[in-house]
Amino acid sequence: MSRVSVYCLVEGFSEANLVKRLLAPHLSRHGVDVFAPMVTTRRDRKAGKVHKGGGSSFQPYRNDLERLIKQWRGKPEVWITTLMDVYGLPSDFPGRTEGYALQDHHAKAAFLEKKMHEVANGLGAPRFIPHLALHEFETLLLADVTALGTLFLDKEHEIQQLAQDIAAFPDVEAINHTPQGSPSNRIAQRIPVYDRYKANDQSGAINVLEVVGLDMLREHCRHFDAWITRLEMLAPPQTIMT
Repeated sequence: MSRVSVYCLVEGFSEANLVKRLLAPHLSRHGVDVFAPMVTTRRDRKAGKVHKGGGSSFQPYRNDLERLIKQWRGKPEVWITTLMDVYGLPSDFPGRTEGYALQDHHAKAAFLEKKMHEVANGLGAPRFIPHLALHEFETLLLADVTALGTLFLDKEHEIQQLAQDIAAFPDVEAINHTPQGSPSNRIAQRIPVYDRYKANDQSGAINVLEVVGLDMLREHCRHFDAWITRLEMLAPPQTIMT
């Protein structure tokens, strides 16, 4: 049985857990094995330490993309993709100013992904699928806010308020990238302990998403769903397992 490998360059622990715990088991049934290398933001050669995750510059992402491209360029069964947030992109991200000026959120993501694809093409990437989350990882948590109750057992009222806050949006991916209105800030405004919890337990949010389930996430997050569909299509149909 032929299989495809996908290396998904992620920006942090939450994204890495999402790939490993939700996407990898699902895509494996389609003959696609997914790995989640985290961006290397700094190397302290004197101390012998490598710092991963986050970063205020696009250069580390470019460096890791180049490394992955060089490593796998001669392997037609290997693809490269990304999982970064539209919200809070580094100031030197290609096309950031023009992309952020676009009002339609799907057009915004498509424009910025195209710019990242141009970077990858310049590095010689033959098999690259750029993906930016609209607008950040916490968007997925808003696909079913009631599931937050599995993490915050005593916050039923606050979760109901959060549901009311986002009810007017046509879809959760439209919830914006302003400092006051981003998904993570909306959650923290209603449940202030969320920020501290996230900092101390990188797996908590993934526990919630496992309760929500991949089907509901895809139903409520069209851009996210399109990315997964594209990854599913990488393997021949005969590799799909039930």
